[in-house]
Amino acid sequence: MPHDNAPLAEVISSSITGVVAQCLMSSDKDGMPDTPKPRFGSFLKIRTVSNLDVLTVVHNVITGSPDAVHQPWALGLSREQLREEQPHIFSLLRTEVHAVVVGYIESGGVFQHLPPVPPEVHDFVYLASDEEIRQVTEGFDFLRLIATVTTVPQDELAAASIREAHKAHGNDYSFLVEAGQALSHIFKNDFDRLVTILRKIRPGTPARS
Repeated sequence: MPHDNAPLAEVISSSITGVVAQCLMSSDKDGMPDTPKPRFGSFLKIRTVSNLDVLTVVHNVITGSPDAVHQPWALGLSREQLREEQPHIFSLLRTEVHAVVVGYIESGGVFQHLPPVPPEVHDFVYLASDEEIRQVTEGFDFLRLIATVTTVPQDELAAASIREAHKAHGNDYSFLVEAGQALSHIFKNDFDRLVTILRKIRPGTPARS
């Protein structure tokens, strides 16, 4: 992953509620094209030209061809063989990050609601710091904004974002307890769904067979 002060991606589509950003390609230790990708449910920060930083949660990461001409197809080769025989193939792919807006930073304050203006196309995207994640997840209002995402299972996204925030809170177990209480209010009319999410947010808990 990029260093803390290095951008991860660049915004290519933007709205008040969410963004699509293209991951910036770098090189691996062998000099081959490499594209670092953010984790599902992780928190990103977009530095805008409007003197505010927009905070988002990743809900999808998609890699594919940027056009209809250079479509990838199965070659039956290992990744090492591809690097040796067709090294150019990796540079023909583009990785997009889809993220939902969960808050913003302005004048030193962190707000857990939608920003007054969206990010601009070509604004850079960074990994949010632990402190920024801690502030935007206090009170758990961000979960209600996450619940507006319909393109991926909301249970998975809610659980993943809580797991990511839990790490930023120093793996403090009390954070998980408070998260469970917040979820119980949001899903008070859907007990089965609540239980499913609670099972998914417990770190290290294996799936039942």
